[in-house]
Amino acid sequence: MAGLSVEPNPHSETNHSAMRSACIGRLIRLGQIMKTLKALVVVIWGAISLSASYSSAAEPELAGLHAWYRSEGLKTSGAAVVGWENSATGTATNADAARRNLNRIVGQPRAFRVATVHGERTVLRLDGNSALWQAADDWGSLDAGRTILVVARLVKDAEGFLFDGSTNTGLTRAQVRAAKWQIGVQSPPISNAANADSATQSAVYESWNPHGFMFHKGEAGTLATHFVARRDGWSAAHVTPLATQPLSGFIIGANAATKSGLACDIAEILVFNRTMSLDEQLQVSTGLQRQWGEPTDLPADKQPQGITDDPRGFRKILRKPGDEGSKAYRIPGLATTPKGTLLAVFDIRHDGGGDLPANIDVGLMRSIDDGETWSAMQPILDFDKTEANSRGNGVGDPTILVDRQTGTVWVAALWSKGNRGWNGSGPGLTPDETGQFVLTKSSDDGVTWSPPINITKQVKAPQWRLCFNGPGAGIQTTDGTLVVPAQFRDADGTAHSCFVFSRDHGDSWTISPAAIPGPKPTSESQIAELADGSLLLSMRDESRSGKRVWARWTWNKADDAREHGYGRWSEPWFTVPDPTCMASLLRHPHGELLFSNPNSATQRVALTIRSSTDNGHTWSDGRLLDPRGCMYSCLTVLKDGRIGIVYEVAGTLTFARFPLEWLTPE
Repeated sequence: MAGLSVEPNPHSETNHSAMRSACIGRLIRLGQIMKTLKALVVVIWGAISLSASYSSAAEPELAGLHAWYRSEGLKTSGAAVVGWENSATGTATNADAARRNLNRIVGQPRAFRVATVHGERTVLRLDGNSALWQAADDWGSLDAGRTILVVARLVKDAEGFLFDGSTNTGLTRAQVRAAKWQIGVQSPPISNAANADSATQSAVYESWNPHGFMFHKGEAGTLATHFVARRDGWSAAHVTPLATQPLSGFIIGANAATKSGLACDIAEILVFNRTMSLDEQLQVSTGLQRQWGEPTDLPADKQPQGITDDPRGFRKILRKPGDEGSKAYRIPGLATTPKGTLLAVFDIRHDGGGDLPANIDVGLMRSIDDGETWSAMQPILDFDKTEANSRGNGVGDPTILVDRQTGTVWVAALWSKGNRGWNGSGPGLTPDETGQFVLTKSSDDGVTWSPPINITKQVKAPQWRLCFNGPGAGIQTTDGTLVVPAQFRDADGTAHSCFVFSRDHGDSWTISPAAIPGPKPTSESQIAELADGSLLLSMRDESRSGKRVWARWTWNKADDAREHGYGRWSEPWFTVPDPTCMASLLRHPHGELLFSNPNSATQRVALTIRSSTDNGHTWSDGRLLDPRGCMYSCLTVLKDGRIGIVYEVAGTLTFARFPLEWLTPE
């Protein structure tokens, strides 16, 4: 591959002609070069105006604009960036344009405030481990010519990818290595994602500059040109030939494998589905320079804050892959004892991240200082993995529950002897037929634990395929009843959310009817007691509606219970986006209901905490706790009223803590 870099005097017509011939080469005829040169001279002498200095009130007419990511389109929650909306609709319907939003998150991209010639604005800050992206199925593929214009500022000595295609189909990218920009097109396989490309220009750090990256698909390969506009002039360099793959999907801040991140700030991105000439790129870049000027950073007290920026907030990783030799940790439960001790329970998935059947134990960690420090992990439910045909003899999906009247702490879990998990269980009650609903208990604040207590025969109908707990946390009602959220698969295999309860402090257990008795499948649930003593159940919808399912249980009076059963369910309702995932629910002593789940109908990302003051019928927009890929979570109220949560994020189990008022910032 050959490379050429030219940095002419912007007032020299000779240099312009030389650069044009070198950079455009075979792409245009001599007459086109002269036409372009004439237009370029006009541009440089200031005759160009890009749509009234590129103001937001008058958008420029830009043919072939496939995607446009502007400051106004950055979606934030506090300091966290949760997406970047595409504002280019000229060549697509609004619905199609929305599919090009960059709403898939890697790491923790942040919002950063700067002062510009047109006022204060927000830019995207990437730390080298973060990225935004969209898959090719939604974003599309650009197979012929394409041009990407970016206004960016590199962190000093940063290396990594500014952008790339997001799939194996096509990798069109720009990166910085050894203080040099590199651009190129790579062919599959995805293992090429970290490859070097052809060098173009020297990287300039800690300075805002518009960059243009043009890729023209030809017979022999792809001619790629890198254009940089600076206040004292502009320069361009080209490399050829390259592979002829398209740009498929789009990721900014990392390569297609979501590795090799670039620490940088990005103000604006324009993506065109055609090859732009250099004078067109200069026109747009001139407009970008007029709009942004040379942004200056606002002081720290004017920057948006996330939970780790807020002195009231706190976050700590409890478990990560490899700890204690286990390949994965999942399925958190969390509770606060009467003494104020925090108890976190979870799956120790020794051999990998998969569900039961597998070699899985239930582990526990304790904290006596509100989560600042934690004890060593101890297994509290562990069946012999060496037992013949036991498939690891795993036990998992824990639910934790505190009896505040006796001080006893209970943990429920599913035991799978052999293939007796979600899919392998069948009718019957024995461990050789179906998964087992087991408990363990502690009477010393979670220090030591009892042998397993099997309650399967108390709560499971023999014809059902499976019956087990939550997971997450249970509750104790105001009258002392212990309640564990539960689920069962009926004789037909349909999943139903429900709960089990004990009115004798755990000596015996009873199961409720299904919250939705018909064919509507629901599974993992969490439960809270409302002010009138009724129970609110929040359910995972296995029909994948994209919404959370809710129902209210009203207890019958004691006299009616003997004849008509223990209570009845309301009609279900559907509210709050949910990507078919476990979620957490609790009622704060102040009265508010709190709910945590990934804030998406389709993706397990952006863990958000919401509140409700009308018994769960409507919910606040919430406060984003973590923008990354997040899954299961479990909330608790600390002894002083603050909120604690353990949640799954980026392969870890992470604890966070914040005051209730953090949910409603001024």
